[in-house]
Amino acid sequence: MGKFTSKKTAEVQAEPETPAPAAEETPAKVYTFEEVRGILSDKARSGFRAEVKALLTSHGVKQLSDITDPAVFAELVAEAEVLGNG
Repeated sequence: MGKFTSKKTAEVQAEPETPAPAAEETPAKVYTFEEVRGILSDKARSGFRAEVKALLTSHGVKQLSDITDPAVFAELVAEAEVLGNG
């Protein structure tokens, strides 16, 4: 009779997963006045003039040059990008 040895299977411990960087850590694009003006102009020429005016009005201004906070530019671009896509 042969000798049987029992080999325990070594449990492989997985390395703890490192969390993926959150999307919030990526800085938002900073738009210039000229970039936003171009984007909004393109939307207006594409038949969304009233919607572009409504976006500006929703931010409490009548024209883009009335916006003094560059952080608002990113919001406007995000809102404008959905025009015609929904």
